[in-house]
Amino acid sequence: MEKIIWNDSFSVGVAKLDGQHKRITEIINLLMDEPKDGFDSRTVEQILNQLTEYVHNHFETEEKILADLGFPDLHLQHEEHKEFRLELADLCMQAIHGYASIPANLNLYLREWWVDHILVKDMQYRPFLASRGLR
Repeated sequence: MEKIIWNDSFSVGVAKLDGQHKRITEIINLLMDEPKDGFDSRTVEQILNQLTEYVHNHFETEEKILADLGFPDLHLQHEEHKEFRLELADLCMQAIHGYASIPANLNLYLREWWVDHILVKDMQYRPFLASRGLR
C-alpha cells in the first residue's frame, strides 16, 4: 500500500495541529511498511495501540481548541472522532486475536479515512481558526 506523503495541502494552518497530524501520518505509515513475510500480530497490535493513544490525545487537543474558540460545527468533528475511535478499537481487538499480517482493508481504511478527514473534515475549520488568528 502506498504511504501517505505529507504536503502543504494537509496543513490546517495551526502549527500544533499540523504537527500532530504529521505524527499520526507517520504512525499510519508504519503499517504501510509491512515486510514481505508480514508483521506478527503483536507488532500490528503495538502500532495500532500507539495510533489509538496518539489519536486520542490529538482529538482532545483539536476539540478543545475548537470549543474554546466557539467553532459552530464542533459536534460534527466530535462525531467523526468518535466513529474513528470505535473503528480503531475494533481493529485493535482483531490484532489481539491474531492477525499475522495486515489485511489490505485495514491499510486502505486507515489511509482513506485519514486523508479524507484532514482534506475534507478538518479543512472545514481552517478558515474559522485563521479568522481567529490562530497559527
